[in-house]
Amino acid sequence: HRWNGRIHMFRSKWFSFLGILVFLLFPFFPVSAQQSRPADEITSLTDNIYLFRHQSHQAIFIVTPEGVIVTDPISADAAAWLKAKITTLTDQPVRYVIYSHHHNDHITGGSVCAGTARVIRHPLARPKILQAAGPSTPVPDLTFNGRMTIDLGGKHIELIYTGKNHSDNSLVVLLPQDRLLFAVDFIPVETVAYRALPDAYPDDWIESLKQVERLDFDTLVPGHGKIGKKEHVRLLREYLEALRAAVSEQIRNGATLEETKSSVRLQKYGQWQGYADWFQENLEGMYRYLSPR
Repeated sequence: HRWNGRIHMFRSKWFSFLGILVFLLFPFFPVSAQQSRPADEITSLTDNIYLFRHQSHQAIFIVTPEGVIVTDPISADAAAWLKAKITTLTDQPVRYVIYSHHHNDHITGGSVCAGTARVIRHPLARPKILQAAGPSTPVPDLTFNGRMTIDLGGKHIELIYTGKNHSDNSLVVLLPQDRLLFAVDFIPVETVAYRALPDAYPDDWIESLKQVERLDFDTLVPGHGKIGKKEHVRLLREYLEALRAAVSEQIRNGATLEETKSSVRLQKYGQWQGYADWFQENLEGMYRYLSPR
């Protein structure tokens, strides 16, 4: 009993010591472990090119000695926050605002740059923007077909239309000097397509991705999620091709939509973001697209 008592006292002292040690070390744990991610943040990507994230949406902006180029402003609140932050980086005004496509969850808020900035979009986006735009979404005044270049303050930017995909008016922003591409919604990184492919053109989407694969860049910045590499363009194309082939086979065999959703899995992509929630909807969207009209 005396020996057991000593063991008990030793254990008590040892756990007390551990408790004090944890208490002393806790303040030095990384801040990220103690606090949630902020709603808005700016991250430097390369020299004078920044990633702007607002909740789950993101865009890029470029700071030059002659002005700033902003892509999707995202929302009125996000754009106001971004403009204030830009003033801490430069005294130059925003010269251009580039709309990636017409969806309001990406392009709302550009009015904060009114007075100094030209707004750019693809021509096919104009009627959709006119139909849905609110007071904080200025109608673009510059359009282009195919390709447009911007040279500002030593930065060369190429705006390229690669055809229909997630929409019929999506464009990509290529920065050749930095080997970086910004593409919104139609090249998610290791992520399945959005829901039931709304507004999408699956066959054109595959061809659009092939065009992007021919561009010269290393870093891929999407409108949502993690930053990727050029190889992620190929991976998404292969996913869409596999999805199309699997659904097409089901339709040829006379399977119903529900039968298709029950039998097609594409487990190779089971670890991709969105698979658990959206893969079944991807199947539904592709089934409806391929079904005889």
